[in-house]
Amino acid sequence: MAEFAAHLNQGTLNAQPTIFEIVAQESMASVLRPAVIYALKVLASSNPDRWGWIWRFGDELHLCLEYILQSHYLRNFEGSISEHFYGLKRVSRTPNNNADDKLSSLQRYLSLLMLVVLPYAKLKLDQLFERLREEYVTGSLSSHPARKRLYFLHLKRIFIYLYPFLHCAWESIFLCYYMLYIFRVSGVHSPLLHIVGISLQRFTQRDIVVHNLQRSLPTVPYRQTMVKQILAIPCSVTRLLSSLLANGLPIAVFSLKFIEWWYSSDNRSTVQSVMQLPVPSPPTQPKPAQHGAQLPPHPAQCPLCKRVRTNPTALSSSGYVFCYPCIHKYLNQHGCCPVTHLPSASKQLVRLYVDIVN
Repeated sequence: MAEFAAHLNQGTLNAQPTIFEIVAQESMASVLRPAVIYALKVLASSNPDRWGWIWRFGDELHLCLEYILQSHYLRNFEGSISEHFYGLKRVSRTPNNNADDKLSSLQRYLSLLMLVVLPYAKLKLDQLFERLREEYVTGSLSSHPARKRLYFLHLKRIFIYLYPFLHCAWESIFLCYYMLYIFRVSGVHSPLLHIVGISLQRFTQRDIVVHNLQRSLPTVPYRQTMVKQILAIPCSVTRLLSSLLANGLPIAVFSLKFIEWWYSSDNRSTVQSVMQLPVPSPPTQPKPAQHGAQLPPHPAQCPLCKRVRTNPTALSSSGYVFCYPCIHKYLNQHGCCPVTHLPSASKQLVRLYVDIVN
C-alpha cells in the first residue's frame, strides 16, 4: 500500500518523522484545493448559465468536501489525508486516563478546525487584502463621500496597513518552529499543534495491522436487520470513497505535478522542441449568455455602462472589451464575464492601447 511505504527506509525505533516527510505531506495537502477549483471551473465553463454559480462558490464547496474527508480520516486514522498517505498519525502529547497517545475528542475537533476552517479563513483574508489593495491603488477605495461609510473606510485602510505585518509574523512563527524541529530542539513542527498538544509520529506495525483488518471487514453487516443494513449504507459509501481516494490520490497528485512541470517556464524550450505543431486557428468568439449583459449598438461602447469606453480593457476569457473601472468592479462582485457568464478573474484583464484618430 502506497500510504505505508513512505517511511520503510527509516529505523523502527525512531517514531518521529523527518522534516522532509512533513514538508512532503504539507505540499500534498495544498494540491487538493487547486484540483477541485480547476474541476469546478471546467464545469462552469461548459455551461455558464447553469453551472456558473458553482465557480462563484468554489471555495465553499471545497470547504464542505474538505470537512467531510478530513473528519473521516481523523475519526478512523488519527490524521489528515496527506498525513495518512505518508504513514503519519497525530498523537496526544498529554496522555489521557487510559495512558495511551490517542487523540481526545477536543483535540480531534481542534485538529479539524486547524485543517479546514483556518486555511479557509486565511484564504478569505488574503482575497480581501488583494481586493482592498487594488481598490486603494486605483483610488476607488476613497470614492465614498457618505459619512456613514467613513468609519468602514478607516477600517479598510488600517487592515491594508496591518495585514502584511500580521502575515509576516504568522509565517515567521512557523519558520521558527521548523528550525527548532530540524535541530531537534522541539518535537513539534507547528505552533498550532503545540497549542493543541499534538505531535506527529510514524505508523507502528500495530497501526498497519489494525488498518488492514479494518479494510478487510465487511462494510455492511449482513446478519443485521434490514433497517440496520439501510442505516449502514452511508457509512459504507464513505468508506468506499475513502478507499478510492487512498488509491487514486497518488495518481492524481503525480498527474498534476507532471502537468505543472511540463508547462512550466523552465521546461518551455523542451516542450517547444517536442511539439512543433502549426499555429492553430483562433477560437470562435463565445456566445452571449441568455441573461447576460446586452451588447451595445456601437462597438466603441462599453457593454456595462453603455458609454464610449475609457481605458479600454479586454477580458481574456471571453474577448469582450469594457471600461476598466466597469469590468474591474463587476469581476470583484460576480467573478464572471458580464456578457458570457464564463468564470473570470481580475488577473485576466488586458489593457488595450488604442490610438484614437479624429
